[in-house]
Amino acid sequence: MQNIDQVFLYMKDEIEREASNEEKAILDEVKALEEDIYESMKAEAQKDADLKMKQEIEEMTSNASTEISESHIERTKKLIEKRDGYVKTIFNEAFEKLVAFTNSDDYVSFMFAKVKKIANNFNEDSVMYIAEKDLKMKDELIKVFGKNIKVEVSSEIIIGGFIVENRDLHLIVDETLDFALNNQKEWFNKNSGLIIK
Repeated sequence: MQNIDQVFLYMKDEIEREASNEEKAILDEVKALEEDIYESMKAEAQKDADLKMKQEIEEMTSNASTEISESHIERTKKLIEKRDGYVKTIFNEAFEKLVAFTNSDDYVSFMFAKVKKIANNFNEDSVMYIAEKDLKMKDELIKVFGKNIKVEVSSEIIIGGFIVENRDLHLIVDETLDFALNNQKEWFNKNSGLIIK
């Protein structure tokens, strides 16, 4: 039986591996672009140095600096687009794997285990929110919870999992896969190393 922690560890490892591969590809591309620009400008500057006076060379250097700056801006923009595309692809794949997980028998076991884990923190005045597709588990979820609580559909839960809320106790537990995936996105953005400077 698949444990959700193993799923997330696998996701984390997969994301880190993909990020490492994508980072290397981006850095190699950046290096190649920088070398091309450098060689091109060096050759042009040498040619102009032979043909023009010192003042014209200084003017050319000024123009070249502007071109480098514009080229750098354009290159950075392209790298950002490429990075964002990679991140989107990675998390779309993670989303699809989580959706597939919610259609497995392991998902039912996952839900029951998570419900058992938090049930003692809540009383019968609590509400459990689930995805519409999980409504078929309503009676079993209440049974596993061990208390007669309300179970309602939340349109905000797209992938799966549940949220339990007790307003009197000011207590909310979010065990949705949507929330977990979103946290992974935030972690990835902070720790992936795919920062464009």
